[in-house]
Amino acid sequence: MVKEKFDWVDGSLFLMIACAEFTDAYLDEQEIEVILQKTETFVSKLAGEEVQYTHQDVQEKFNKVFQWYENIGEDAPQNQIDQAILKEVKRVARSLQQEKWLSTDFAEILIKDLIEIAHADGEVIKTEQNVINAIARMWYIDTPVYDL
Repeated sequence: MVKEKFDWVDGSLFLMIACAEFTDAYLDEQEIEVILQKTETFVSKLAGEEVQYTHQDVQEKFNKVFQWYENIGEDAPQNQIDQAILKEVKRVARSLQQEKWLSTDFAEILIKDLIEIAHADGEVIKTEQNVINAIARMWYIDTPVYDL
């Protein structure tokens, strides 16, 4: 799916999964729960009444996007997996940034969601902070996400 077209839900989910799993090489149940909850919440608020997503729709998208994420690791040479994932994170963040509808409000909501997901497993590591801060800077969110 790396080369396939994705929608804003797929892209947002990808960033959530990547920030949660890539940074500490583990995606635990608490992180998955928060990702699904956050996705359902912002999809229902931001998609509007004309686009209806059910819990099952979100779960299917999660599964599809997680496969996309896993394929990156499978396709990259063993010593270049981290670089391949970071490259895809940047590509997805840039793609979302180029959407005409992407507002500062949406960007801030997604950054706050990424922060909550980072906290879901009880430990926020420096790599999580760095990736979230990089996305925030890319989207011109001025306030630092974390003061280290």
